[in-house]
Parts: sequence; structure tokens; C-alpha cells
Amino acid sequence: MTKKLKNTCVNEFDPDALEEEKAIKFILNSIVAKKDKERLPIRNTLGRVVGDNIKSKLNIPNFNNSAMDGYAINIQLLKKNNYILQEKGVSLAGKPYSKKLTSNIAIKVMTGAVIPNNCDAVVMKEMVDIKNDHLYFPKKLEKNQNIRKIGEDIRKNDIVIKKGEIINHSHLGILSSLGIKEINVMAKPIISFFSTGDELVSMDTKLSKGMIYDSNRYILYGLLKKLPVIIKDRGVVRDQEKILIKKLAYCSQKSDIIITTGGVSVGDADYIKNALNKLGNINFWKIAIKPGRPLAYGKINKSYFFGLPGNPVSAVVTFQLFVNLAIEKLIGIKENKYIKLEATTTNDLSKKKGRVEYKRGYFSQVNNENLVSVSGQQGSNILTSLSNANCYIRLDSNVSKVKKGDKVTVIPFNLKI
Repeated sequence: MTKKLKNTCVNEFDPDALEEEKAIKFILNSIVAKKDKERLPIRNTLGRVVGDNIKSKLNIPNFNNSAMDGYAINIQLLKKNNYILQEKGVSLAGKPYSKKLTSNIAIKVMTGAVIPNNCDAVVMKEMVDIKNDHLYFPKKLEKNQNIRKIGEDIRKNDIVIKKGEIINHSHLGILSSLGIKEINVMAKPIISFFSTGDELVSMDTKLSKGMIYDSNRYILYGLLKKLPVIIKDRGVVRDQEKILIKKLAYCSQKSDIIITTGGVSVGDADYIKNALNKLGNINFWKIAIKPGRPLAYGKINKSYFFGLPGNPVSAVVTFQLFVNLAIEKLIGIKENKYIKLEATTTNDLSKKKGRVEYKRGYFSQVNNENLVSVSGQQGSNILTSLSNANCYIRLDSNVSKVKKGDKVTVIPFNLKI
């Protein structure tokens, strides 16, 4: 029997909170992509965003070559000789055979070697019998078999990498095969972040009653490290409005995006909202999702501002759903969407109607069936259930109960299209 997990963090739904899709649309429409670029050697561009469409100046391959070790032949000449020829030369990779075939010969070729001009097929060596210095070929042959044709992979003037793509190892292979040494990439934006709260202490401080170690800055560092950005950890700021205003004003002069955690709920000791109102503007500060309802979004001078919840799981979810998209838009990354799968839940699930809920889950395949189970307690302070998860279970706003055995939507971590 599956154990039903108790949720110790129950939030009442706020009917005034902004819907998830509307919030995403607003954020993406409000952010203006940066245009700054820098030119780098291709070895230094891994993980960076391409600044311009990259065109090929070559055909790849730039000569017809063999797809395997074997014998280059002319099919018509082979037929005239009753599929029996003699080996009269060899074409090696980097050392081509320069003569044409005459009526009774075949040329031995190695993988990647140039195909002689009047050859129109390569027969793999395992298909050829050798007797008394004669080569006996099979009679079922096709024109151009086992020949890599000029431009088969890339044609001259093709766009090989589009603006907005993130350079990966395959791109490095393409660029180097084309002899491209340097490319333009988008300049890294500066992302500043800090935590707020009088209860937070650094890890080198002994905990006293009521105090906790700050984990959110380390979480944000880990999330940001995956992106092509410049990371600025601005530490912990106490819950004093004057101090917050000073810190936010400083960050707005040094950053493209400012992220804070904590201080954005409706409690009397939360000062971020007041500080932001005095420095810039707030576009919204409540989202109809769980975990992560208290999310502030606004602008201070030229910096975009995200005030994430203080609970660590809420901070992760809101970063992945909203901040990550904003950073990608800012640096011109082409739109990436999380892959969504359907799976059978092994738990009874419940939630309040009117908001989307993201439960931490563990996705698996058993006998070719997609299964998902909750990965632990679902309170927004429970980090262990996030570390044990490999996906989110997404429950739509109109759902209130899901029975064990029902189909649900699953979003695996780190999978995008």
C-alpha cells in the first residue's frame, strides 16, 4: 500500500494571484534582449550563446570519399568483366589515387580516402572474394553505394549554427571542420543576488536558537552556474528597509538582473516590497502556483528584479519557471521548452483548485510503462524531496484530486526542446 505523505506547509489559495502563463508572457514581453557581443576563439565558446548566424564557406565533405574500407569500382566496367577485376592501386586517407580506372581494375580504398574520378561505388572488403590475384564481386550493387558525396553533410553557404543557439561539443566539431577559428557570442549579463532575513547566518557561525544557515544563495549559485552569466553573490541583507534600499540601489547600478530570496510575502517583517516601491516599480508579486506563490517582478533603473520566496524549494521552482526564461530572453537564447511526458502516478494526489501545482517526483520506466511517484514530503521547506526527485509532476489549476493509477503530466529535469 502506498503511504500518503502529509504536507506540513498548507497555503490558502489567493484568487488575486496572477496565472502562471500570464506571468511568463508578461515577463518575456517586458524584457529587451541585450545586443552586446564579444569575439572569442572557439575553444572558449562552449556553453555560450551564438551572436550571429554562422555560414559555411566550404562543402563538407569537400571531396567524394569512401564510407568504409573496400574497393572503388565502376559498375559498368565491372559488368563487362563478369564481376571479376584486379587490384591495381590504393587510395589512402590523405594520399589519393590520381589515375582513372581502366576496364579490368579496382582500386583499394580506405575509409575517408578520395574516390577516383570515374568510380561510382565502393564494395566493402568483406563482400569481395580474392582468388589467384583476382577480385570476385557480388552482382547486387547500387550506384554511389558507400560513397560520401561532396556537400553531403554541409553545403557551402549553409547556415550551420543559428543565432541564439548555445555552443556545445558538436558545434565545436562543425566549426573546426570548417576552419572557423573565432565567432561572435553574446556578452554575459551580470546577475546579482542576495538573501534577506535576520534569521540567516553564514556557515562559519555557530547556530543559536531561531537562526538558520543560508542555503538559498548556494542554490542560486548552482542554478546560475549552468547559464552563460556573470554571477555576483551580494551576501545576506538584514530586514531593515534602509539597508535593503541601499543594497538594491547599488545592485541596480551593477547588474542586468537582481534576484533576492525572502521578504516578498505578506508578513509584517517583509520589506522588499516597500523598498522596491521607493526605488522602482513592481509589476506583480503573487503567482497562482505552488510552491512559489509570493514572487515579485519589477524593475529598478535598468535592472530587472525578481523577488523569490524564502523557502528553498519555492525559490528553485520560481527560478526555473520564471527567472531562467528571463535570462534566456535577455541573452538571446532561442526559445527552449521543457519536455512534458505522460506517466501513471503511484500515489493519490490532491491540491486546491485555481492554481497550478508542481510536486517533486521520481520518474521511472517499468515494463515499458512510464511511472511517477512523489519523491518525499512536499512542503516548500523540504529540500530532501527535491534532491531525491528527477522530475516535477505538474497538476493543472482545474485539478483537485488525482487517484493512484491516473495519468499525470511529468516534466523531467534538464530536458528541453
